[in-house]
Amino acid sequence: MMVVKRKAFQMAALVAVGGMGLVGCSGQGSDEQGTGPDEGATSTAAPTAPTVDLEQYAQALVTDAELMGAPEDPPVEGFVDEPVSMYLTLTDFSPTGECKELLDELNSYSGPAVAGISAKFVKEMPSDNSDAEQSPEATQASAQTLIFETVNTDEPMSIYRKIPNACETLTSEEVEDAEAVFTKVPGLDAVHLEIFDGEETETLAVGGASVNGTYHAYMSAEQVSMDQAEEMFGAQAEKLQETFQDEASASPSPEASDQPTAE
Repeated sequence: MMVVKRKAFQMAALVAVGGMGLVGCSGQGSDEQGTGPDEGATSTAAPTAPTVDLEQYAQALVTDAELMGAPEDPPVEGFVDEPVSMYLTLTDFSPTGECKELLDELNSYSGPAVAGISAKFVKEMPSDNSDAEQSPEATQASAQTLIFETVNTDEPMSIYRKIPNACETLTSEEVEDAEAVFTKVPGLDAVHLEIFDGEETETLAVGGASVNGTYHAYMSAEQVSMDQAEEMFGAQAEKLQETFQDEASASPSPEASDQPTAE
């Protein structure tokens, strides 16, 4: 049963075809990145859209080491003219009702993207566990960010406003005492998810932001607290807005921060 925690906490987030992905469970697929920082961008970009400037997406990426951690190698990968899909799957849990409907909607999302970039970060963080019997050693948090531009006007991150209220707490019929608790990250289109396997808890924050329905940031952060997720996701949403607020031709849509936070 030592692998129950990992089995119950297998989830994946936004994936762009072409070797780029955001994976919600560390240690399972971290070695799948096979292209170098330039190979992924140039090999994809050259045949289809050589005029696309991937640097504009990189400018919207939060890279503050104190906040995000150290970048992994390769630090940034780019893609052009690739479809982007969104999915969030939980093994050993069987959501029902509106929760299932929303997760099915999330899992079926796919939209053509003009271009984008992705980056991974790793950060050593002090444990929040105050139990004297627990080791005070730091834990390793990881974050992955995808900045992309959709061909069509879209608001793919808005679904994260609805999921927390619809899903709240899921119990597992497969793993005794296992629970998945969904909580909305305040003021943001993001979810903080805690998976308890009966003994230990793992966390995943997932969601993002959009500007004028055209430019989008998606993040997945593991082993972070709600406060840490709010700080990281908030900083990325703000930088996306600052970078692209004058770029998009579509009419602005309501920002996540302008939406009333459901209690």
